[in-house]
Amino acid sequence: MRYAAILALLILVAAPAGAQAPAPVAAVPLVQNWTHFSDPEEGAFRVEVPQGWRVAGGTVRRNALQYRSWVSATAPDGATILAINDPSEWGYVVPSPLLAAAGFREGSLYNGGGGTTYMVAHYRNGEQFAAWWGRRKLAALCGAVKLTESRARPELTAQINAVARAYGIQHDAGEARFACVKAGQAMTAYILASVMVIGGPAGAIWYAETIAGVLSPSPVAGIAAGLLAHMLASVEVNPAWVARQSQTNLDVSRIAARSNAAISDGIMRSWESRGAVIDRVLAEDERARLGIDVYADPATGTKYTVANDHKFYWANPSGVIVGTETDAAPKGFSRLERVPPQ
Repeated sequence: MRYAAILALLILVAAPAGAQAPAPVAAVPLVQNWTHFSDPEEGAFRVEVPQGWRVAGGTVRRNALQYRSWVSATAPDGATILAINDPSEWGYVVPSPLLAAAGFREGSLYNGGGGTTYMVAHYRNGEQFAAWWGRRKLAALCGAVKLTESRARPELTAQINAVARAYGIQHDAGEARFACVKAGQAMTAYILASVMVIGGPAGAIWYAETIAGVLSPSPVAGIAAGLLAHMLASVEVNPAWVARQSQTNLDVSRIAARSNAAISDGIMRSWESRGAVIDRVLAEDERARLGIDVYADPATGTKYTVANDHKFYWANPSGVIVGTETDAAPKGFSRLERVPPQ
C-alpha cells in the first residue's frame, strides 16, 4: 500500500489546476475463481485460494514433533490479507516453581526433551490469545492499532472438543477484532483462535492449534472474512502425510482436519455479511444494507466489491481503486462499470 499512496500523490501533483483529486476507495476483488495451493515443503495439505492473489505457505518444522502448516493470500493491491496459522508461532509451557528454580522464567525458551523447544508463558484461552497475537502481528502491518472487541466462542469450543476429547486434548476458541490505519485507510482485523492444552492450564503445554486472521479495509472486511472462511473449509490434509506422523502428531492432525469446517462456520457467524460475495453477486437490497457495491474492469473482467460512497470508480493496472464524484478519468486509471445484481 506504500506504493499506492505514492501513486495517489503523483496523480494529485500532476493534475491540472482545479481538477478533483481521486479519493482512495475501500475495495476487495470479487472472487469467483479459486485455485489450489499445495504445501511445497512436505505435501501435507492443499487449500483453495483466490485466483490471482499472492500466495505463500507450507509446513515449517522445528523438529520431528513440532511443526506448523500455514498459508496466506494477499490481494493484488496489497490491502487485504487472509491468513491461516503463523509459521513463527511457538508452542508454550506454563511457568512453574520447578522451571523458575532452573532459571526458566516468562519469555525464556525451554528444552522439553526429544528435540522439542517451548517458550515459557502463562496459559491464554482462545479469546486472550486472539487479542495477544493480534496486537503483536498488527504492529508490523498497520498503525494506531486498537482492540475493539474480544469474546469467547463457547459454542465453537464445544464443537471442536467433541472431536478432541477422544484424543485426551482440550481446546478453547475465541476471537478478537481490531481497528488500525494503513496508508491513510481505516482497516479492520479479525482473528479467531483455537488454543489446545495438554495437561490442564495450571501445568500444561499449550499452543494455538488454529489461528485464522484477516486484515482488510473496514467497509469490506466482512466480505474478506467470507473469503477466509471459504479457504478454511477447503483445506484438505494429505492422508499419506498424516500416516507418516508420530502418534501424538497424528492425533493433532486429525483434530485439525475435523475442526476446520466448524471454524469456517464460526467465522461466518461473526459477520453480518454471512455468505456475501463468495460465489455470487449480492442482491440490490443486500448491497444497500451493507453499504457496498460491485464494479468490473471491462478490459480484464476483474470484479471488485467497493464501499458505496462515490458516483464513479476507477482502477489502475496494479488493481488500486479510486472513486470520484465526476466522470473525469484520473491519470493512469480506467473506468469501472457497475455490475447489476444477478
